Amino acid sequence: MPRCGNCDAYVTSDFIRVFGVNDKVHGCPNCSTYRELSGGNGAVREPETEREVGELHV
Repeated sequence: MPRCGNCDAYVTSDFIRVFGVNDKVHGCPNCSTYRELSGGNGAVREPETEREVGELHV
């Protein structure tokens, strides 16, 4: 069963095909916004320091 590499939530294989790289995804709608995902955040794991700053959504 495919899982998000960031929050371990279930994702579909179609979601990984669209937003992931090499059958892996590092962000999903559960832990990221679609704006972040369409910008490539699902394909690339963010360094922890940048992730902490990026999580401050208003």
